[in-house]
Amino acid sequence: MPISNHILSLLRDHDCVIIPGFGGLIADYAPARIHPVRHTLTPPTKTVAFNGALTRNDGLLVDALSHALRVPASEARQMVRNAVANLQAELDSAQRTELPGIGVFRRAVGRGLEFEYTGTQNLLSASYGLPELVSRPVRATDALLARERQPTAPQLTVAGRSRRAARVFNVAAATVLTGLMLSAGYLFALRLGHLPDSVRAVPASWVAQEQKMPPNATKSQSRATQQATLANHGWSEEFVPDGAADATDAVALNTTEGAEWDKAKSTASPAVTTDTAGKSVVETVAKPLTPTKPTEVAKPIASSVPAATPAPVAKATTTATPATAALTPTIKTRTGRFYVVAGSFDTPRSVEKARAALARKNRPAQILWPVRPTRASAGSRFYRLTVGEFADRASADRSLSQLRKQYGSALWVLKY
Repeated sequence: MPISNHILSLLRDHDCVIIPGFGGLIADYAPARIHPVRHTLTPPTKTVAFNGALTRNDGLLVDALSHALRVPASEARQMVRNAVANLQAELDSAQRTELPGIGVFRRAVGRGLEFEYTGTQNLLSASYGLPELVSRPVRATDALLARERQPTAPQLTVAGRSRRAARVFNVAAATVLTGLMLSAGYLFALRLGHLPDSVRAVPASWVAQEQKMPPNATKSQSRATQQATLANHGWSEEFVPDGAADATDAVALNTTEGAEWDKAKSTASPAVTTDTAGKSVVETVAKPLTPTKPTEVAKPIASSVPAATPAPVAKATTTATPATAALTPTIKTRTGRFYVVAGSFDTPRSVEKARAALARKNRPAQILWPVRPTRASAGSRFYRLTVGEFADRASADRSLSQLRKQYGSALWVLKY
């Protein structure tokens, strides 16, 4: 056990420990300190200083060695002499020596022996177990200002409601964005023509617009058109999907546009508007829609006159200017018959435009006006363009497949 450990144990209980022939170590009480920068609070301790004039042997160190090592006093005194000799030899050779746990001795020229305390142990028994504390600076607050300051009431926030609103907003935004993306993709695919007929909102045969042709176009130009494009039309009215459920509310038909259209068409040919004319239309269904095929195809209305005079029909088909007004009667009242519908429109102008496009291709058609709802059947707000008329549903269903080859797969049967 080195001599420095015995000196440390003596410094805890004594204020001065003399090393015979070398000097004395003096322990001085140091109060608690506060560091001004680090704001640390150090507990009270003992600081050790060195006095080179205290060289007389007081017997304290020798007795401590003799008692701790259980050796005679003479042997303990010799151990102290040997330790002092080693310290002096180190000072002479290196000008520096050290007592571990106590401090470092240096010999300076002209100053004698200097001591620097390097111990880390608190030698004050009363401060045993007290750690170093860190105290943050306390800002002084004016008592008057603090008393006058009104306490702020806590604001109650409904966290659940705000979170619920944020969740609803996120879901709504995601739904809107998804709908916009799907709509854009659908319109892009529809424009490029990549959608099948089962997914289209507009039939493929009605998508392309027909170029406008003069009314006096020759029949040879009409026959030169390909069979696949006979159903193309030149109107720009938005197409209503066939087979869609009609509105059950009554629709007012006395609109300004419908009145102008009736007035313009009354000068060209009379329209069937009474029950008597409806009966004449029923009587003329014996003639086929296409004269070259005498099958159970839809039989068009050749004229609004009774069927007993078929001669005007032959004249109408042989004349250079087609009689479109005679081939397209307008039906405004219920007849109880079955019609093959090719399209539904919102205005009479658009349905007349579609009828004229079919008439230029020698495809006669009829126009069914909107009707009010009754207890037996629902009403309609659309103008129907029909390409066939039948007395019963069975005949209409049998002819539907053949008509679809000519007008497209979007045809359907309506009881008017």
